Amino acid sequence: MPHPSAALQQRVADSHARTFGVTPLRERLRDLAAQVAELSHHRDDAHLAQEAGDVAWSLIQLLNERGLVLDEVVDATIRRLDDRRAGRTVALLGTSANPITNAHLTVALEVLALTDVDEVWIYPAGEHPWGKKLMPAQHRVEMIRRAIARYPRIKLCDFEVAHGERIYPTARETAAILRDHLLPAYPGHHFRWIMGSDVAQTFHTWGGADWMAEALDIVVFHRLGYDFDKAGSLLADPRHPYFKEDVVTSNISSSLVRKRGRTYDAEQLIAMVPEVVWDYLREHRLLDPDVLR
Repeated sequence: MPHPSAALQQRVADSHARTFGVTPLRERLRDLAAQVAELSHHRDDAHLAQEAGDVAWSLIQLLNERGLVLDEVVDATIRRLDDRRAGRTVALLGTSANPITNAHLTVALEVLALTDVDEVWIYPAGEHPWGKKLMPAQHRVEMIRRAIARYPRIKLCDFEVAHGERIYPTARETAAILRDHLLPAYPGHHFRWIMGSDVAQTFHTWGGADWMAEALDIVVFHRLGYDFDKAGSLLADPRHPYFKEDVVTSNISSSLVRKRGRTYDAEQLIAMVPEVVWDYLREHRLLDPDVLR
């Protein structure tokens, strides 16, 4: 006898074949989004059950079309939630990602290679704490999502982007956001913070720098042209490593990408951003001078 979920998937597949035939993925996702939105407009329990059934049917057919198994994807979600409860060692790479570059990916991969962290989370700011103009957050997040798709241990943490309306009225500095919002949301995790040696030079001027140095292990990576006097800094403790020798580093910056990309010449950026990021920048004209706000 087939497993109940396998039988259910087959019944949905047969129903879909009888009724609709082949549905392109983009159309399937659009229909699913509309059905989910309709749930919020239910009139009574009977209508809610009908709408929920439509959503479940469409979601199962999406799994069918992508060759996914219901039990496996649900089990993966349960494991992910259990991991969140049990806690993992996570290094946060805070950045404006304006846009994400190959340098960001290099640092994330080097942290995975040279430390014992389980994952690196790229953590884009929703707004810059000192008012620096940024590309719209939804575009910065999507470029990160595409850039890291091939790296299973590099994750996107869009916590600040998603919760900015709640966070920013009471917290603007990185330390306050981490202390009062992000860390409480992941009580079992063990967090570290990644920064380049250029940022480390002025870390002592940050609001809440003393708290960060006490509460988090800070991982400093050397950036070309920026030596860091670790011994004379807030990060002198050995638990704050400074990776300077035998480490892959880069002088690529988001500002250099924006400067060289103004003409949308692919050859100017081929060594600076992943190809999927370049395609997205070009498609949405994000290097135009009036995009930053």
